[in-house]
Amino acid sequence: MAPMLRTPRALALAAVVLALVQPKFAAAEPVWVGDMEGGDLSQWNGQLNGQYIGVVESPTIQGAYAAQIQLMNDAVWPNGLKRVELHHSPADGRTDEGAEVYFAWSFYLPETLPTDPGQEIGYWESDSSYQQVMAFDVQGEQIQFSTRKPSNQVHWDAKGMVTAGEWHRIAMHILWSTDPGIGYVDVWFDGVQVVTHGAAQTLADGNSTFTQIGLLRGAVEFDDSPIIVIDDAVEGDTLEDVHPALPGPPEGGGGAGAGGSPAIGGAGAGGSAAIGGNGAQGGSASSMGGSDGVPSDGVNDTTGCSCRIDRASQPGSLLAWGLALAMLARRRRAPTSR
Repeated sequence: MAPMLRTPRALALAAVVLALVQPKFAAAEPVWVGDMEGGDLSQWNGQLNGQYIGVVESPTIQGAYAAQIQLMNDAVWPNGLKRVELHHSPADGRTDEGAEVYFAWSFYLPETLPTDPGQEIGYWESDSSYQQVMAFDVQGEQIQFSTRKPSNQVHWDAKGMVTAGEWHRIAMHILWSTDPGIGYVDVWFDGVQVVTHGAAQTLADGNSTFTQIGLLRGAVEFDDSPIIVIDDAVEGDTLEDVHPALPGPPEGGGGAGAGGSPAIGGAGAGGSAAIGGNGAQGGSASSMGGSDGVPSDGVNDTTGCSCRIDRASQPGSLLAWGLALAMLARRRRAPTSR
């Protein structure tokens, strides 16, 4: 058998081959996608007051479509709450005791949401027993993330974050457990981790858990009709599956919401403590009981984590690198006499 050649030119050609095949093995594989790219809402398990949800072509953060949700005063649920939401239930077993789920979605506000009444834009709740276990509350440009069990605890509170006219992205990693010593939540906002291992009882009971995204207010009267646009919702098994960071601006600019996200800062970014008192946001859509006022033990990582890779740019650059090595090897190879 002839010996294997290990010349510089052979190594360079190997690098070219690696550049061409490597990206095929690195792509994430989400478990579920809710991006409205079929031009409808069929990817979702259902809608609450769906007459106020439409599929729009602008603004979007990816693809051609997004879902526009408008909360109206007459969008009353049988329990008295005012709500318009998209509903997603993970597959059987994915929210069982000890299971882990990654979930993310992007949202856009044409106008800043009011401070009074406040509203929730997303939460997780137990099926059948309908107990909320965690939620994102927004008042104006302020956002809070809280877990509800065994008592209400604010893990992240930040002002000036929910800016209108820009896309934002929330990503979560949840370990499901009825034991608050085992269950925990990680949260990213616009690609920056704002809650790290926030301990909580993430399962209310033995029932499965679902998520609803949109606008939810309490049993209150109001005159406004706020709008939120939802796009690029993803469930997966890894952080890369749900790409916690927003994509960059599209080539040549774009329409509303195409700009980048603001820098993380303000109250609650990098080690904020729980709000005093009962920790419940005034005017919140939920009244889930008091809080023990315990500061968050998880808001200590503001380094960010963006695992989404622009793979389209890799093959060309690595190919150029391989060809350059080949040319260099050819120049250095001395002529031989025979």
